Amino acid sequence: MSINFKSIPRFSRPKFYFVAKFQAFSWKALPEIIFNKILVVVLSIFFLVISFLFLGYAFIEITTNTVGVNAQVADVSTFPHMLVGKHRFGYERVGLFKATVIEDSIEYRDVFCLYPAWPNHVDPAVDNFVKVWPEKRPFIAATSMQGMGWIVSVFFLMVGLVMFEFFLLAWTIH
Repeated sequence: MSINFKSIPRFSRPKFYFVAKFQAFSWKALPEIIFNKILVVVLSIFFLVISFLFLGYAFIEITTNTVGVNAQVADVSTFPHMLVGKHRFGYERVGLFKATVIEDSIEYRDVFCLYPAWPNHVDPAVDNFVKVWPEKRPFIAATSMQGMGWIVSVFFLMVGLVMFEFFLLAWTIH
């Protein structure tokens, strides 16, 4: 059986398709198109950053408190200050510290410790107990949560997911 390939119709564009498309473009709508694209990029970056902050906090708190193990704080240090314009950004204001913890008589250095400014947890102190994760060679630590801490962490998880959805929805702006 033989097939005649010349009998199959081919799709072809007109010779000057690009020129015709260029002439048919509505040039009055160009500023609106540029504004929409800039708006999409700005909103998506904003919502993505906010969602990562909320999801990161919820991830650290929920993970360390569900699968983490207890460890004792041996030493606490702060991150270096960062200049943002003419203001100094201090990590201790957002609750981030670098700590040395002791778990099962083994000392682990440079563990990132999240200490939210709860009324009873302002900053880590030597001999405090924290939850660390993973069990072998931990790198994140957080305070043990009680009932209100779980509510706040789940709330942050939900807000982070909603902000991520807004990030995706920002790309639908026409």
